[in-house]
Amino acid sequence: MTLTVRDLQNLRFSALEGAKDEWAQIARRLGGYCDRVDAHMLRPLSQDWSGEAADKARKRMTRLSDNFQFSGQECALVETTLDGAITELRAQQKLLHQVLDDATSKGYRVAPTGEVMYADEGDIPTGDPDAGVPAKEQERLGLENDIFDALRGAEEIDARYRLALTKLRAGRGLSVNGLESDRDAAAISKIAGVAVGLDSAPAKGTDPKKVRDWWKGLSKEEQEEQLALNPSLIGNLDGIPAKTRDKANRVNLDRLLAMHPSGTPMSPTVERQREGFQAIKDRLEKDSGKEPEPMLLGIGPEGQGRAILSYGNPDTADNVAAYVPGLNTQLRDVGGEDGDRAMNVWDSARNADGHQKTASIVWLGYDAPQGGMDRFSESDLGVAGEERGKQGGAAFGKFLDGIQATHQGERPHVTAIGHSYGSFTVGQAAQREGGIPADDIILVGSPGTGAQKAEQLGVGAGHVWVGASDSDPVTHAPSNSEVGWGMVGGPVGGAIAHFADPHELHFGQDPASADFGGNRFVVVPWGSHSSYFDDSEEGDPRSLNNIGAIAAGHPEKVSLQARR
Repeated sequence: MTLTVRDLQNLRFSALEGAKDEWAQIARRLGGYCDRVDAHMLRPLSQDWSGEAADKARKRMTRLSDNFQFSGQECALVETTLDGAITELRAQQKLLHQVLDDATSKGYRVAPTGEVMYADEGDIPTGDPDAGVPAKEQERLGLENDIFDALRGAEEIDARYRLALTKLRAGRGLSVNGLESDRDAAAISKIAGVAVGLDSAPAKGTDPKKVRDWWKGLSKEEQEEQLALNPSLIGNLDGIPAKTRDKANRVNLDRLLAMHPSGTPMSPTVERQREGFQAIKDRLEKDSGKEPEPMLLGIGPEGQGRAILSYGNPDTADNVAAYVPGLNTQLRDVGGEDGDRAMNVWDSARNADGHQKTASIVWLGYDAPQGGMDRFSESDLGVAGEERGKQGGAAFGKFLDGIQATHQGERPHVTAIGHSYGSFTVGQAAQREGGIPADDIILVGSPGTGAQKAEQLGVGAGHVWVGASDSDPVTHAPSNSEVGWGMVGGPVGGAIAHFADPHELHFGQDPASADFGGNRFVVVPWGSHSSYFDDSEEGDPRSLNNIGAIAAGHPEKVSLQARR
């Protein structure tokens, strides 16, 4: 069927607008069903029932929840597709109206098929054929071409969007597949992305305040379209509200897992990443419905893998503690030991002040060096160079900027916590131009921050807190000069260099030293490199108690010990 001038001129969008709104309502309704299954079926099931029957029931409830989530995503894509079609067709209709008005004002008639004719035969220009096309005829041909372009454009738009909607049609027996959802979103992005303003989204790394303002400037409908078409960006963009990031990243996590199904061949790197993604998903399901509710503020396959897990909502918390893990940390640890540490800090902060709300975050937004854990060898020091910490520090600083940008109400009390090489990363963030929006900095098991004095970290020396067990080898990591002397003169050479500068570590001054000038708090004197976050059930809680008191904004509850 060929589109006529009247077809496009009289096109009414009320039916399409109504269909779009209905699909949006269905998408929101399905999302609500997903939340209800999680809150009223899965969570009570996980808390009150165990055994083989419970495992089978949990598996079926999880599938039901996934069905609702997937269906909601697909309905949101239908809504977005209709919105794109409406936007593009409306633009073609507007273009046609403009050309028709122009033709009428210049005295032409327009046929239903789009041909532009002279109002009277006497208007047809005559003259010497060798003189070329008269100006009046050129004008008529130009208007006619513009009308044909508008009609052809509308036909192309109609065909393109009809094909897109056909691809979104589900067959009998709904198959839930994160990879299929990802492909659908990518296809609709190519078709409707420009029309719905997908390209307006800021790039990752944009000033979080600008991201916040951009997001607030979108209508609810536009936000939902961005979320449907581009969750991988929205979920990892500093300056987007925490609840929105969590929603996007749970979709991203499912898609990352679907990309490499369990049991299929994959490289060792991909296999490690998939193991990490699965551990994080298992943790989210295990802790769902508990206090505090876990939130996934970041997830991605870059480098060794990226993940940001929060216990508590940083947008509404009075206190925010953001912990950066260090040496040997892998993606799976966010779903394991480092997730436990974040939870332990939340518990400890609540014990220090039960009247305030705390969000405790583990931030793995960089590639932590991989090396020996019980000692620092020279090869380990080579791996643990400065570049990863500098890049990670820049990213961590942007993340904290985002926490401030999206926070609701009064400014929160923010504590940046760095463990092991993570303390160097935090130190690099704190020494960037403008510093970091933190009130306190905690360094535990630190090989140095790159600073010689606590005051260089930008929060005031009195707000820099250091935990260093004398039996932790990382807090005695040899400096560059010691390593150099050791290679030249062996242990004796290294000892001479250490005697000359006993408090110089691999990354600058020992944070636990008197020369550095921070506050050294009590930890387990015989503790290992990984014991700083131990709770009362796992070991000596003194270090964790101090960390919690600092995170809760109660320095008077911190027990101190002498500096080195």
